[in-house]
Amino acid sequence: MEYRVSLCETAPQAVVRVPLEIRPDLLTDGIVNGMQRLTEVTERAGLTASGAPTITFHHELTAGDTITVDFGLPIEPAPALGPSTGAQLVIQPPVLVARTCHRGAYEDIDAAYRALRQWLSDAGCRPVGPPTEAYLIGPDEVSDPRQLITEIRIPVAPSPTIAVHLDGSFADAVELTRIALRQNGFRIISETDMQAMLREQTGEHIEEHLMLGICHPRLASRALLADRQAGMLPRSVVVRADATGVIVEAADPSILVRATAQQELEPIADDAHRLLAQTLGGLRPPVTAAS
Repeated sequence: MEYRVSLCETAPQAVVRVPLEIRPDLLTDGIVNGMQRLTEVTERAGLTASGAPTITFHHELTAGDTITVDFGLPIEPAPALGPSTGAQLVIQPPVLVARTCHRGAYEDIDAAYRALRQWLSDAGCRPVGPPTEAYLIGPDEVSDPRQLITEIRIPVAPSPTIAVHLDGSFADAVELTRIALRQNGFRIISETDMQAMLREQTGEHIEEHLMLGICHPRLASRALLADRQAGMLPRSVVVRADATGVIVEAADPSILVRATAQQELEPIADDAHRLLAQTLGGLRPPVTAAS
């Protein structure tokens, strides 16, 4: 099935949280039992549910293992629960999440997680917390697994880098990067072979790793006119090998500028971000339609 991913900020809410153990080979039973436990706790405490029940996975659910997960249920504000219930009343703050919906049995839900992870990679976001599943239509409501609807939410933050992953050789990636930088108005003002330098200076051995010092004259001029301490935006692009190919990456200037609260540089940093994203994105080979 096709998964549509969206980015949104959750609303603050009061949540009843009950930690319980579940097993992957008895996942549906574990979810049903957890929901029943949530219902018992909320009814006994005189609480009113205000949303769908959830599970937050702090560890991966692997075959043969039993893990403790947090069952949760959004509720209307109410007094704290007593310790004898085994539950906690927590206030969840707003959080930025990437989310998608899975329709069908839980055995196939891995496809939704893969789609989310691919979206995060393409969107330049990184996970900053454990995933949560919200059971919009759960096994306590329907017996046909095809009718189940599960929303998956992963807390995210913008990646501090703009990056692309390339197949092929390191030498080819370096040459493509040099060409793309020049075509987009960047000047390469230095090249540092980090692999050779570390081997010579410290005896450390790392994968192929080249740092290209760069300057975009137009952006540098705008930045220095706005703030003499701004330096040259952006400053470097790194080309480095990894186990599956070559990564070309640069620090995201828009994140760095906002982190230092330099408001006058924000529009310049945003332009630098767009130009870098365009430059690095152009390194990927074009997708051709199958004949």
